[in-house]
Amino acid sequence: MPLRSAAVSVDTYLDAVRARLAADGCAVTTEMLGPIPVTVGYKGEFKALTKVHVFTVVAGFGRVDEATVRRFTDDAANLAKSRKGQWRGAQSGVLVLPVLVSPAVDPGVVALMRKAYRLNLGGFAAMAQPAVVDLNEGRVHTFRGTRVWGMAYNGLIKKTVARYVPEPQSA
Repeated sequence: MPLRSAAVSVDTYLDAVRARLAADGCAVTTEMLGPIPVTVGYKGEFKALTKVHVFTVVAGFGRVDEATVRRFTDDAANLAKSRKGQWRGAQSGVLVLPVLVSPAVDPGVVALMRKAYRLNLGGFAAMAQPAVVDLNEGRVHTFRGTRVWGMAYNGLIKKTVARYVPEPQSA
């Protein structure tokens, strides 16, 4: 369900995501990821006979560019891997949903979000699906196509993004 308002602030949006995570039974914490305060939601899911550790990591930014998306996604993936990723493999994996919320999003970010994100970190059985929430435009930018690598998890990814990352509405 979209947030309905003439202008949604970063804090209002972060509160809405936090409430959605808690309502769905996620363990929700506020932590520091480097110098950035983030909301972390965690929930274990079973998919295709595999336990998937799903981490949603949400933060507000004044402006989002490609470098910010890549850095935040890597940092969020490293956080998830350090918490639940030691034994990743055939029956356990990590899915991280880094969510960057901002009133100012560079056009290159929109193009980046149109493609399946490739997590260029060492390891196995770890996926990232970043989403950028453009409060000015009133849109969530994330990959909505079908992943070839990790195809069994397409439904879980889409369902999780839809559940926790609402489309903001602008006037």
